[in-house]
Order: sequence, then C-alpha cells, then structure tokens
Amino acid sequence: MLNTLIILVIIVCVLALIGTLFVTKKLDDTYERKKSFSSLTYIYFLGLPAIILVSVLIWVFI
Repeated sequence: MLNTLIILVIIVCVLALIGTLFVTKKLDDTYERKKSFSSLTYIYFLGLPAIILVSVLIWVFI
C-alpha cells in the first residue's frame, strides 16, 4: 500500500511540474497579470480536484 501511495505522489508531482512548465512555456510580450493569474487559477482550482478525485479512485480500487 505504501508503494502505491509513493507512486501516486510521484505522478501528482510530475503532473504539477508539467502543468507549470506548460503555463510558463512561451514568452508573452504583452504580459498581463490577470491573464497569468487566470491560467494558474485554472490549473490549481480545476486540476487539483481532478487529481484528488483520481487519487481517491485509485486508492479505493487498488
């Protein structure tokens, strides 16, 4: 069980890294603070519940 949780944590960390790199990937000549905040809001407030849901489903069914 502990190995499963460790693997799950590694997967979540990798997904967070990929999401962060995706948002910061391109240079924006017309940088807008609101646009950047909006992008991060989507990642953390929409992505986090999805990750938690997947984590719980994996935990329940494994």
